[in-house]
Amino acid sequence: MKTSPRSHKLASIIGELLPPLVEKFLTPNQVGFLTITAVEVSGDLGLIDVFINVMGANSKDAIKSLAKVTPKIRFELLKKVQLRREFILRWKIDQGRMNMDKF
Repeated sequence: MKTSPRSHKLASIIGELLPPLVEKFLTPNQVGFLTITAVEVSGDLGLIDVFINVMGANSKDAIKSLAKVTPKIRFELLKKVQLRREFILRWKIDQGRMNMDKF
């Protein structure tokens, strides 16, 4: 994904804002212990990939639960960050952690 200095700054801001929003809309029973490991924002600010690790629950179930509340999280982020255009928020499992666990 092509990035710019502005997208790096936005990624760090969103990385700080996301954990409280996820806690607001989901309980640990729904997603287990969820950690946001990285946020990547495309150069045009239209696509945001959020990489997560999940402990104590199935990763695919956590992604499904996150997908259900994504519109609410997007709405809250748009209010707090004050972006002029909407973006697509995608949740992805952080494969780096999974690869480390194999060794």
